[in-house]
Parts: sequence; structure tokens; C-alpha cells
Amino acid sequence: MSEKKEEAVQTKKLNIYQKIQKSRVDLQNKKLKKTGVNKYSNYDYFELGDFLPAINEICNNNGLATIFQFTKELATLDVIDVDNPEDKLQFSTPVEIALLKGCSSIQNIGGTQSYCRRYLYIMAFEIAEADIIDSGNGEIDQDAEQAKKNIDKASVFVIKKLIEETNTDKEKFLSWIGAKRVEDITNDCLGTCMRELNKKKESIQKAAEKSKKENELPEELKL
Repeated sequence: MSEKKEEAVQTKKLNIYQKIQKSRVDLQNKKLKKTGVNKYSNYDYFELGDFLPAINEICNNNGLATIFQFTKELATLDVIDVDNPEDKLQFSTPVEIALLKGCSSIQNIGGTQSYCRRYLYIMAFEIAEADIIDSGNGEIDQDAEQAKKNIDKASVFVIKKLIEETNTDKEKFLSWIGAKRVEDITNDCLGTCMRELNKKKESIQKAAEKSKKENELPEELKL
């Protein structure tokens, strides 16, 4: 058996958590280059095209597929185990259409969609946090005061839902983030909130999957 075929066989034996972790490490070993330039704030950042081809290649090799969906309130990225399609991990972020000067409505929607897509891939494949900051575009960054404003209703809804789904102590969470209510969370803290709650959700899903497999009867005992 060739080395590549043997590796493919071994990959099929991995569960979705092992596959995505392997994919994250494989991506870290790639020599990715930033092509985006923010002239206003004077820094370089990753464009979607800088890492998406590498992610697609790695997912293909590791038995994963990704599906991005976008609505006016929520954007999601599903990472699916192609060997067991019922197994998937979902990453999400609230949506707020950016209003850029000189752009039409469809251009504003397209820009926001691209930003959410890039953000979710960065979250799912754990590209360094500094790169998450870098990934904005110059026009949006010009309104620095926007970061100090409270999150919108869609963000409040998603965070409350994640708190409930992960059985998180709401009071402790708000104390940690420095807010009295979910509605008081500011835009500059939104990314941190989403990242930590999604990590906890992933951990819970992983534990549930492990428990399920431990309680399954061996094949020879099934009727």
C-alpha cells in the first residue's frame, strides 16, 4: 500500500474532532502570506483567498467539507465529516450589514458576507488571534468609535442562545466580559464572546459524542 493510501485509510478512522485538529495543525505548517493591506491603519492582513485554497486542500485530504450560509441575522460555517456526514461542527457569528460610503446596498451586503465568511474560517481553523484583528478592511476600521458601542439585537440573541446551549453561568460570564447585561456587551468584545462560547459548545459536543460511543453496544452484541 502506498504511503498516501495508507494515510487516507488512517484519516478515515479519525472522528471529526481529530480531523479538524489535524487540519488546524496542517494549516499552521503552511507558509501563508498576507496580501491584504490596510493603508488607513498601516498593517497587512489575510484576505480570504490567502488561506481558503490551503483550507480546501487540507479538508479534502483529511475527509472534511465546509458549508457557509448567510442570512440577514446570522452567518454559519458547518465543518462536516465526509466519512460520517451526520457528524458536524457549526461555527456562527451575528450579522450586521456594514454601511460603507459610496457603496450600493448589494455591495454592502457582499462586503459583509465576505467579512463574515473570512471571520468564521479564521475561528474554525484557529488562525492566530492577531490575524482576526488584521482581517478587517480599511473602510470599516475608520469608525473606531463603533467598537465602543453596544452590540446589536442579532448579536444579543445569538450570545443568549449560546449561553443557554452551553449551560454557561450568565452572571459569571457577564462579570468576566465586564458587562451588567448581554445587551451592554460592546462590539470590541463580541469576537471574544463568540470565540469562547463556540469553543465551549464544541467541547460539550465532543464530550457528548465520546459518551455516546462509550455507551454503544459492541457490534457482536447488537440484535
